[in-house]
Amino acid sequence: MLGAVSAIGCTENAATGGAFGSDGQAGTSFSARPIAPGPSYSGSVDNGALCTAPYGTTGFEPVDPSGARHPLFLYFVGTMFVPGGASAMYTSEAAMKVTETMARRGFVALSAEYDNGPVAWLSDHVAQLACLFGSANTASLLARACALPNVDCDLGIATWGHSQGALVAHLAANSDPRVRAVWATGYGGDARATLPPNRFRVVNGEADTTNGLVGSLNTTAGFTSAECPDDGRKECLRPDGSGWIIVQRIDCQTSTADHCWFDKRTCADGVVALEPNWIDPASTKPFALERNADWVAGTGRRP
Repeated sequence: MLGAVSAIGCTENAATGGAFGSDGQAGTSFSARPIAPGPSYSGSVDNGALCTAPYGTTGFEPVDPSGARHPLFLYFVGTMFVPGGASAMYTSEAAMKVTETMARRGFVALSAEYDNGPVAWLSDHVAQLACLFGSANTASLLARACALPNVDCDLGIATWGHSQGALVAHLAANSDPRVRAVWATGYGGDARATLPPNRFRVVNGEADTTNGLVGSLNTTAGFTSAECPDDGRKECLRPDGSGWIIVQRIDCQTSTADHCWFDKRTCADGVVALEPNWIDPASTKPFALERNADWVAGTGRRP
């Protein structure tokens, strides 16, 4: 175990964010502007071995007249089961909200297109990940993003992903130890990741079948049942803010708190509808975007 664990009622600064990140600094230090265009890279199709398919990125960067370089943030959408599904496109409304939020915290923040179809979802992801992050691929997503003139990946890399994208985000550190913080949603921890558990936070909906159960979340976040017993708690966070949070339906205005809790009312709903208590800058809910972005930014900068 890495530090003491608390349930509901963790200290706001380190555990759940609030007005300051876990590094003790104000969460928002910059204004953000769109990156136009984001860098392209060469990835795989359906987990194929060849890194030859062109993919794009989009997102936001800090407005910084000083010309300083900044750490990198990467976002990965979930599986595109239906062609053209709006929430599974790298240009989705949620992706733009997340990357803009991270750019205001001083990260060059990209949402990455990748092979997120059903075939890749069912695969072992080995080739997919090599094309995204492998050092042998000089045209990889990571190589192209780290080569941006206003990026210094030695300052830290943070990732966030949903569902299949969460697996991709979690495994990024297996290829590059500069990945220092991962935020995951809709994730069951079905990956062998080298990222230390004290740099990982998973936020799943209570109606997300097995992913929203305490036992599954403990396995995903690296806790034992003794550390985080299934006693009705809705979060289990270390003093540094790593761990897990369950999104409760009672805390949502529109979402049913299922697998797609932050950008749809239900996963079966084809219409994108961002959960108001997720995107509201004044939200005090433990799953709120701004509060969690504070944790990601502080942890991503921490050596």
